[in-house]
Amino acid sequence: MKTFAEFLPRFEQGIERFLNGDATLWKSNVSHDVDGTIMGAWGDFEKSWVELEPRYDWAAARFEESGATVLFQYLSSGVSGDLAYTVAIERSTVRIVGQQEPAAMSLRVTHLFRKEQDGWKLLHRHADPLMSKTAPADVLSA
Repeated sequence: MKTFAEFLPRFEQGIERFLNGDATLWKSNVSHDVDGTIMGAWGDFEKSWVELEPRYDWAAARFEESGATVLFQYLSSGVSGDLAYTVAIERSTVRIVGQQEPAAMSLRVTHLFRKEQDGWKLLHRHADPLMSKTAPADVLSA
């Protein structure tokens, strides 16, 4: 079985393929158990493979093949037994379906991973747009 460090490049490749409209490798890198979760950059959340699989297909379908690559800036990471995590900034230039020009996308991302029977799998992803610090009132609901 691969170590977490050996798994991570495959996981990164899955993100790049995802940003080119193909969720296949991404979905093979994530847990299919009932406790998998996502709080994705386009809002809301899903839990369990029954909800996650259609979410991944829906999100990947928003991207067009553009040769997008990702610059991963890891701020922190660690492994303890069967659990691992990464905290990163993902910077890419992507093309959204229906747009003529590619656009820059920068996300703050936290990933939790678990070693399962067939290797390391993503258990949780939390991603949101990277933005400048803002006033507290700007994030409060009216």
